[in-house]
Amino acid sequence: MRVKFGIMGLDKMLNGGLMKGKVYLLTGDTGSGKTLLASRFLLEGLNNGENCLYIAVDKHPSVVLQNVMLGFGWNLSRLRVMDAVPSEALYSTSPSVRDITAKGEISSAHQIKKNVEKGELSVEGLIIKILNELKTTHFDRVVLDSLTVMKKFGIEEDKVMLGLHKLFTFFSGIGATTIITASSKMDLRAEYLLSSGVINIEKTKTSSGYERYIKILKMRGSEYDPRPKRMYITEDGIFVLR
Repeated sequence: MRVKFGIMGLDKMLNGGLMKGKVYLLTGDTGSGKTLLASRFLLEGLNNGENCLYIAVDKHPSVVLQNVMLGFGWNLSRLRVMDAVPSEALYSTSPSVRDITAKGEISSAHQIKKNVEKGELSVEGLIIKILNELKTTHFDRVVLDSLTVMKKFGIEEDKVMLGLHKLFTFFSGIGATTIITASSKMDLRAEYLLSSGVINIEKTKTSSGYERYIKILKMRGSEYDPRPKRMYITEDGIFVLR
């Protein structure tokens, strides 16, 4: 079964859509349209009666979703939203990070929960929040926006590989088709290996303004069109030339 974006040109590039239950990386520079494209992915799920979760790590979710809903008239009222934006204190100090054991069990869960309540950002804290949501709802689609902030404030520098592995492994195990956004200016070699596919949006400046191109860099276990295609963002939504 294919999980569609609802954007005809992009779904065609993906040979019908993403593979169900897999984890995908959506990359691009600031302002390229990553959050908007991820929101369109969630909207398509909502329109199909699916349960969808938006996890905000970069900006407060109300700011992001209000801009999307007001700018395009998209009805995201049924969208489940999780605010994982780090507290202001995290922008000046690195949070203490406790690990999940190799078996996937939470260590010192009681203390972790206290840290989560204080606003600390960590991989295991995020996992606990999502697990609490999963107690009452099975999600078909999930978006984590964005990995850029998660890596900077939620993973210790000497444990990046371990933290990323835990994060991607967790999302792979919950059964939801997941999109994780990230800045293309980051070192994403590990994320490329851990994800089932990578979609990149390139925004280039021209004499008349800006142009966007979308390209499938990787799609494990599925055929896809590797050629970059022009992507347009208008008041009527997102369009990809076929």
